[in-house]
Amino acid sequence: MLPDEREALERQIRALCDAGDKKRAATRLLEGYGREVLGFLVSRLRDRDTASEVFSLFTEDLWRGLDGFRWQCSARVWSYTLARHAASRYTREARRRRGRNVPLSRAGPVSEIAEKIRTATLASARTESKSLIARLRERLPADDQTLLILRINRRLAWTEIAQVMLHEGEAVEESVLEREAVRLRQRYQSAKDKLRKMALKEGLVPGGGDG
Repeated sequence: MLPDEREALERQIRALCDAGDKKRAATRLLEGYGREVLGFLVSRLRDRDTASEVFSLFTEDLWRGLDGFRWQCSARVWSYTLARHAASRYTREARRRRGRNVPLSRAGPVSEIAEKIRTATLASARTESKSLIARLRERLPADDQTLLILRINRRLAWTEIAQVMLHEGEAVEESVLEREAVRLRQRYQSAKDKLRKMALKEGLVPGGGDG
C-alpha cells in the first residue's frame, strides 16, 4: 500500500469511528491491515496455526477496544500494538490453554471478514517458501525479530515502532517516544549485525546497509 493510499485509509477509518459506525470502521481496518498483521504474526510466532489463533485474539481485542481508541497513533500502529500484546498474552497462557482453539465468535459482527482474511492469508502463506534469511532471523529473540519485521518489512518509522513496543493503553509522551526510538534503533542495528554474521557464516550474503 502506497503512503497516499494508507493516509486515505486512515481517514476513512477515523471518519467511520467519529460517525459511531463501529462495524464498518473495524471492517475497513481489517480489510486494510488484516493481512499484513497476520503476516507479522506468522513471522513472529513461526507457526501458522499459532498465528491463526493469535489473530483471533487480535480481532477480538480490536473489536472490544475500538470504542476507546483515541487516535494517539495511527490505526495501523495500534493494530500492530494489539497484535504484539495478543502474541505475548498467548505465549504466557500457552500452558494453561494447551489444546484449545481460539474462536472468532467473540469478535462480534466483524468475525466473518476476519475469517476470510485469515483463510486467504494463510492459504497464500502455505504456497510461499520461507527464505533462508527468514530462517536465520528465527534464531533471534522475539523482540529482535519484531524490530526487523516492523522496520524492514513494514517500513514503520522509529517513533511508530516505539509506540508499538511501548504502548500499554495510555498515551506516551513525545520525549519518551523519542528516547525509546533511539534505544530501539540501536537494538535494531545490533540485531542486524547478528543476522549479518549468521548470514555470512552460512555464505548467503556479502553484507548490507544500516537501514
